[in-house]
This record gives sequence, structure tokens and C-alpha cells, in this order.
Amino acid sequence: MKREQVEGVAEKIAGKAQSAVGRFIEDPALEAEGDGRQAAGQLTKSYGDALNNVSTFVREKPITALAIGAAITLVVSRLLRR
Repeated sequence: MKREQVEGVAEKIAGKAQSAVGRFIEDPALEAEGDGRQAAGQLTKSYGDALNNVSTFVREKPITALAIGAAITLVVSRLLRR
């Protein structure tokens, strides 16, 4: 697991706890902040998942990854010349 995945899960759990406490003490601001932390945690975890997928792909298929990188570089350079 990547560091971002672990941080995302931890943030999501903390957000759920904060949201539950906000509901329990009937504090809508605390509940909303907890919901926001959950969303941020999910986003961080998704970013970690994407990084993990890319690094796995590069490890398994390095030639293909190089070709994709070269193609992207070529397209970007052509777009920037205009």
C-alpha cells in the first residue's frame, strides 16, 4: 500500500468518527466538518490507488510505459508549438 492510501483511510475513519460525534451532540458544523474529512480521505485514498496502479503498470510493462510517455510528450510538444 502506498502512503497516500493509508493516509486516506485514516482520514476517512477520522471523518466518520467526527461526523458521528457531531450527530450525537447535535452540532451541524462538526458533522459537516466530519463529512468533509471523509470526502478528503476518499480523495486521498483514490489518489494513492491511482499511483499504485501506475507504478504496477510501469513495473510490469516498462517498454509500453516508455512508449506511452513518449507519445504524450510528442502530443504535448505539438500542441505547445501552435
